[in-house]
Amino acid sequence: MARLRRWLRLLLLCSTLIVLYFVVPAEPHIPSSAVVARLVVCIVTLVLLAGLVVRQLRLQIDEGMDRRIDGLVVSVVAVVVTFALAFYVLAERSPTQVVGLETRLDSLYFTMTTLTTVGYGDIYASGQTARALVLVQMVFNVVFVAAAATLLSARIREAARERFAARRRSGPTDGTGPSSRPGPES
Repeated sequence: MARLRRWLRLLLLCSTLIVLYFVVPAEPHIPSSAVVARLVVCIVTLVLLAGLVVRQLRLQIDEGMDRRIDGLVVSVVAVVVTFALAFYVLAERSPTQVVGLETRLDSLYFTMTTLTTVGYGDIYASGQTARALVLVQMVFNVVFVAAAATLLSARIREAARERFAARRRSGPTDGTGPSSRPGPES
């Protein structure tokens, strides 16, 4: 029951972030005087996201297999949603910056294709600001998200090794294991 509750909580957190992404107001037309303020907010948000991912990575490393990966998963979803929102606002403010990006779903799709390095080419950065934002996302992905993915992969391999070793020690329980077969001395 605790495991189910944990997975439901993780699903709820990630779903909430995605729903918030689709409903948060993103006013594209702001006064010129507010551009600097928005830029500062973007930089602070990136720094906070980087701090969140680094904190989760440190917790994973320090506490090893005893630490759940929930916070790391939620932080990666938060990074994706933040970049998607940034691309959406940029495209709304200046539609020529990102060719093919017209909706929030397009923005989420573009962010994920950039994150996964698939890049189909149907949506692409054409303006200098959009290209700069893509570069920031790429660097962020390489430094933080790749580190998180590497750590998650290592955790999954370690858990699989531990399960295999535990099964090997306990042997089969159906009576067909090597200990239940008659040996040559029988």
